[in-house]
Amino acid sequence: MSGIRTTGVEMVEAAGARRVRLDQRVIVDAMLRLARDEPHARITFKRLGDALGVDATAMYRHFRNKDELLKAALDRITGWATEAGRESSGSWRERLEAHLMRTAELALEYPSIGAEGAVIDPGGPGDTSAVEFMLEMLAEGGLRDEELLRAYAAVSGFALSQSAALANDVLRNPDAARDGTEPWISTFGSVNLTEYPLVNRHRDALLAMDGMTVYRAGIAAILDAVAATPPNPA
Repeated sequence: MSGIRTTGVEMVEAAGARRVRLDQRVIVDAMLRLARDEPHARITFKRLGDALGVDATAMYRHFRNKDELLKAALDRITGWATEAGRESSGSWRERLEAHLMRTAELALEYPSIGAEGAVIDPGGPGDTSAVEFMLEMLAEGGLRDEELLRAYAAVSGFALSQSAALANDVLRNPDAARDGTEPWISTFGSVNLTEYPLVNRHRDALLAMDGMTVYRAGIAAILDAVAATPPNPA
């Protein structure tokens, strides 16, 4: 579970004599708003303080540092992705796909947070609920024991790494679309493609491929393999 300290609500005197009811949830809300509305700006405690109308030092009463706050924000959006899966209908695969697609969408919506998903383990209730949900869905697909854990590792690892890559595309390029439609391969440069016959043959299709297409293809390939695995009796 999360290492974030649980603290009480704090009333902080803000600019213009306005008092802000400050707690961990309020601070995470502010971080999410900044990540969504100003995706290319670096999020600092000072910027969060400015957004909330409080002194930046007030953040340290609730989070030891920015990494701790980032874990809490990442845990929040991970929980949202899990809710999308649980609220969807259909087969185990359709519900798992709903969760995984929402994971990528949220990484693009909050790129400075989603970009960290592959390297930071939030370890909170949102993250734990995601692990539980994926295991449930794969178990419904007939997997048990080592097969279950191997499939979970493949699905989770691909989804987190690729959604983080999509988010990084947005962070690196201010003009990037936030819907996963950035090219997967933008150019082959000056390379003589006649020396690479398969690349040359599929050049146009490869250049037309975008990040979300790659994401969907990877998820489909993994889940196709799960669906083709003979059920293992409990």
